[in-house]
Amino acid sequence: MKQRQEYHEAYTRWLADEIQAAIDDPQPSTPHDEVMARMDEQIAALMTGESRPRETHEL
Repeated sequence: MKQRQEYHEAYTRWLADEIQAAIDDPQPSTPHDEVMARMDEQIAALMTGESRPRETHEL
């Protein structure tokens, strides 16, 4: 039980650090609609049998 609590606390600290890093990141955010459009393209490529969806833009 103690090990589980330690894991939970470590995960919580890690998550808080990741969130703060994202908040502090000076790069502009990618709009949700743009991300979803890219994902739709990748899903469509996978559904048509392409082995690797083409990368249209780096995030």
